[in-house]
Amino acid sequence: MNFIFDGVSLQNGRSCNMDSLLMKSRLVAGENALLAVVCDGVGSLAEGAFASGTAVVKLGQWFDQLQSTNRVGLIMRDAILDINSYIVMEAGSKNYDTASTLSVMLLVESDFYIVHIGDSRIYSYGDDGLMTLTGDDISQTGKLTGYIGKSDDIFLQYHEGPASGKVFLLCSDGLYKMMDESFMVSKMRNLNKRSMKETIKTLPQYVITRGERDNITFALVLCQT
Repeated sequence: MNFIFDGVSLQNGRSCNMDSLLMKSRLVAGENALLAVVCDGVGSLAEGAFASGTAVVKLGQWFDQLQSTNRVGLIMRDAILDINSYIVMEAGSKNYDTASTLSVMLLVESDFYIVHIGDSRIYSYGDDGLMTLTGDDISQTGKLTGYIGKSDDIFLQYHEGPASGKVFLLCSDGLYKMMDESFMVSKMRNLNKRSMKETIKTLPQYVITRGERDNITFALVLCQT
């Protein structure tokens, strides 16, 4: 499996960027693997960026040290639970008030593995059309109910499936809140190696022109056989 990927994290109209992005690929036990992570630090908290930034650093280290793809999705979920505990401990020692959403996708050859909490999202586009692979942890009043960095007692969504021939989009809510779904589908449907750079520019421009001022972070992955 060949992975074509790119992403961006933009401060946009905010005073700072609370989002964090990670995309990296390597061979793991002779198999092509790609890790993509989008985190959105909770903006109402003074040190929201600490949780999001620490999460991507720790996940990058975990991926660099990964030696086997056996049960890799469940192993990644356990690693994220450990990373959350680490952030909680570090935040407590520093007296930080911090939290972050977390959307993680690991691709190993023709399979994907997702771990998610919060209201960032992961979409897929393929023969079955556009699919939202994650659920928003949001109350009926619009309050965020799931995040890392505040407590050891968290519920992580987990999902796995086939990746071949699909396009995946991981994004913070700064991208999807003012996004027209048909426009997003048109860009994902026509994505290829040549159009990737232009798509990375076009998607955030679209929501910014519609008035979006939040941080905008997203990752695009095209899986080709």
